[in-house]
Amino acid sequence: FGSFISGPFCATLLGDFGADVIRIEHPRGGMDRSLVPLGEEFENNGALYFQVNRNKRSLALDLASETGREITHKLVASADVVIANLPDKALLNLGLDYPTLKSIKPDIILCTCSAYGELDKNKIGFDGIGQAMSGAMHMTGDTNEPRKAYTHYVDFATASLSAYGVVLALLEKDRTGKGQ
Repeated sequence: FGSFISGPFCATLLGDFGADVIRIEHPRGGMDRSLVPLGEEFENNGALYFQVNRNKRSLALDLASETGREITHKLVASADVVIANLPDKALLNLGLDYPTLKSIKPDIILCTCSAYGELDKNKIGFDGIGQAMSGAMHMTGDTNEPRKAYTHYVDFATASLSAYGVVLALLEKDRTGKGQ
């Protein structure tokens, strides 16, 4: 669940190593589908979408509908991991918060990505914000002129470390039977 880079690429990395991954998106498609356009021959899907969504199946669901929630609950009941790079408030509203998921499947693992960590889990953040808040833009720019790197290294690093965290959580689940 989620879009752009950190959550989707985390799932892609796990899919690269054999995980069966289903991308869940809004019936109109994800907001990230058309970024870095490749043209009509690619059904208006962009390069970023292809990069961070390989090795996945896809399902469009309206999570606000009763039917969408029922299908989501069935999917969660059969899953080992849920990856959602959404603010905590959105997770709660969509029934994707950890207590709700755990009530569906007690040993579920939930991986979330927050740009602000414990400071504010309800704010949406992107790579450029991470570069600015960390001081990286100041360090790489010219004197008095911060510069953002055009490579989204903060989001890709977040995704990589999140995938690593999921693997560790799966090892712990295998050892103890507990999700997290």
